[in-house]
Amino acid sequence: MVLFLSRCHAYFVRSGSVIGIKLISLVYEIVAYLYPFLSVLLVFFWLPPLPAQGEIDISRSGRQVSRVVALTSLSADMVVSLDPGVLVGVPGTSLTNNDSRFKGMKRISSGRSQPSLEAIVALKPDLVVGADGFHSKILSGLNGLGIATLPLRIDRWNRLEEAAQLLRQRISNSDVLEQKLADICPAVSGVAKPSRSRVLILVGVSPKLSPSSDSWSGSLLARHGLINVTQGLSGGSEFSGYITMSNERLLTVDADTVLAVNPSGGAKQLRQSIRQFLPKVKSKNVVKMDYYGLVNPGSLGSIASACKRLRAL
Repeated sequence: MVLFLSRCHAYFVRSGSVIGIKLISLVYEIVAYLYPFLSVLLVFFWLPPLPAQGEIDISRSGRQVSRVVALTSLSADMVVSLDPGVLVGVPGTSLTNNDSRFKGMKRISSGRSQPSLEAIVALKPDLVVGADGFHSKILSGLNGLGIATLPLRIDRWNRLEEAAQLLRQRISNSDVLEQKLADICPAVSGVAKPSRSRVLILVGVSPKLSPSSDSWSGSLLARHGLINVTQGLSGGSEFSGYITMSNERLLTVDADTVLAVNPSGGAKQLRQSIRQFLPKVKSKNVVKMDYYGLVNPGSLGSIASACKRLRAL
């Protein structure tokens, strides 16, 4: 079935039929929806199960890819760091649009919108790299068309290092990316930093969110030998790895430094609003931080900027 759909899709791409491409995509979505029921029937009749979605793996074939589409700004940055010649498509974000390395390159999405399946397939990639979860549906659709995909979940520092290793296996047998990660954000041990700062990260205004240890922000603090004052607090929020911080809850934390991520009205207004809840924190120690780098990795450049500021604490 997958082979048949792939051949039909290739025909429609060659003929330039947008309607045909959309029709094949719709048929695949129907097949993907019915997949669990078909698997049960095949097992019942002692037939081999259908291949799992996401099983296509170029690294097993022994060849490296030559045309890569990146669905996130971070994956685009990582691919370019390994081999700028293989990247053919990137998302249209503020980070990629302001980066000269991606000038003139095909955009397959805009802002936070989902990528265009037609735009991706038209680029004839042999690997598409996306975010596990946010891009799961589009990646499954590409798998069904015979296009290899690599879903990455980069929500902690160690997973960024794992992603670098996976990309190395598929794109370039070079440790240039892993070395770059070590250079832009070197680890600082608690031994090397005996007087460790107690840091409170506040994201947003209403509600205010703070990271647990199971978050990108929390992992960056740990990497720099800093104490995350909210890592042991219970609770949660609609955002994985972050907990909601009420004004009353601020009274329970003991912090030396507050990192405010894009606060409404700026850092000065935030200092005034939280002064009564965090009386021990000096005004100079309420620091405004960018969203990209500290909360969302964004790009290697934004990670480097965030790490540079954390090292100064």
